[in-house]
Amino acid sequence: MAKALGMRVIAEGVETDKQLQALRLLECDEIQGYLFSQPLPPEEVVKYFERRVEVD
Repeated sequence: MAKALGMRVIAEGVETDKQLQALRLLECDEIQGYLFSQPLPPEEVVKYFERRVEVD
């Protein structure tokens, strides 16, 4: 419904690959959850993304 209204869709609480695959099939715009990372303090966020860039 959100897509039909021109809205972006954000999924929270994604914990499994199966959930991720389903959300990709549904063309979810943004996905977050423990599958990617536990909650981080602000000072750790930059370090997290720096490590991700090196890996990807």
